[in-house]
Amino acid sequence: MKPKRIIPAIIVLVVVVTAGWLLFGRGNGEDANAITASGTVEVTEADLGFQLGGRIAAIDVHEGDAVRAGQVLARLDAAELDARRSAAEAQVAAARALLLELQRGARPEELEQAIAAESAARRRLEEVAASAERTRALEQGGAASKEQLDQAETGLALARAQHEQAAQQLRMVREGPRAERVSAQEAVVRQARGALAQVDAQLANAVIHAPFAGVVSVRHREPGETVGAGMPVLTVQDPKDRWVRIYVREDEVGRSALNQPARITADAYPGRAYPGHVSFISSEAEFTPRNVQTAEERVKLVYAVKVNITDDPRSELKPGLPADVQLLPRTAARQP
Repeated sequence: MKPKRIIPAIIVLVVVVTAGWLLFGRGNGEDANAITASGTVEVTEADLGFQLGGRIAAIDVHEGDAVRAGQVLARLDAAELDARRSAAEAQVAAARALLLELQRGARPEELEQAIAAESAARRRLEEVAASAERTRALEQGGAASKEQLDQAETGLALARAQHEQAAQQLRMVREGPRAERVSAQEAVVRQARGALAQVDAQLANAVIHAPFAGVVSVRHREPGETVGAGMPVLTVQDPKDRWVRIYVREDEVGRSALNQPARITADAYPGRAYPGHVSFISSEAEFTPRNVQTAEERVKLVYAVKVNITDDPRSELKPGLPADVQLLPRTAARQP
């Protein structure tokens, strides 16, 4: 090939390479206007424990097991609580039975008994009244003494009191218990039910449920151990909620925004990029954390930015893995 033809060919090749380099991110997938920072993959996790102390009866999962939301993971020995619940149930039953008796009023047998007692007292009063009247007439005719008349009148007063008592008892049986007594017994029933609900709450606190679907990452305890309230027994991670926390310089934070697209890479998986988006930007600046940058960089003010990982179905970006993040320009994100 003649030299005159070689030079134009070289120029065309350089132009093509340069255009490709500019078009595809200078050959490494990076954008010149992107904000680049490094961080560590983090994940939502929960340390789970019992809300009351006791001996662990069972732990149904092991490290690495997948769990579903609401699944029972561990239980305390609840023999004592079960006994207390039985006693509370008996108290509720007794209180309700007495309340029902008060609400229904007297039984037919009790009403008949009260009617009979009032009738007998009335007949006794009539007999005593007639006898006292005869004694009074005899005393006036001189056939009875003053002492006999006093005894007859005393018997009459006693018969009247007995009849009045029987009549009041009959009215009480017919009217039923007072409203205040019924209200007091209703309060006793509510108190008994509250005691039962308290035991049920303690039984619920003796069981650990998975708060969300995830994976057991740590099993802190074993069955048979005694634990206090709130002591961690299991740690569960949510692999669907992973992110990388980075720190953006104050002179670049103006180019970041919520829901801004991002590209995440890791040295553990060269050549792979994972999409993400900005889910949080700190409202206050801080000095660069000591474990993130060099001593020279620590004196700079930065803003914490949380970048959620949106597509990593195989969970390759594991918690604790170092990662690099590029916050892509929003205009670039709209390009095909």
